Amino acid sequence: MPHSKQTKSKETLKAGALLCPVCCVEYIEIEVDFDVDGTILNNIKLLKCPICQDEQFTPEQQKEIEKRLLNLG
Repeated sequence: MPHSKQTKSKETLKAGALLCPVCCVEYIEIEVDFDVDGTILNNIKLLKCPICQDEQFTPEQQKEIEKRLLNLG
């Protein structure tokens, strides 16, 4: 029986890749300007689903945001 497209794409994923729970595709990392309560942080990395546009932060990305906010104060 032939493999489905979904199975084939999962076989080509990078180790540790995060998948969108809705679309079952790998998130891509992008950089955005991020507004935190009126404070704009430039070039913040986040993960975005290329299909449904869902956005997520990894724990490391969240720590970077916290670090940058502390440095502003």
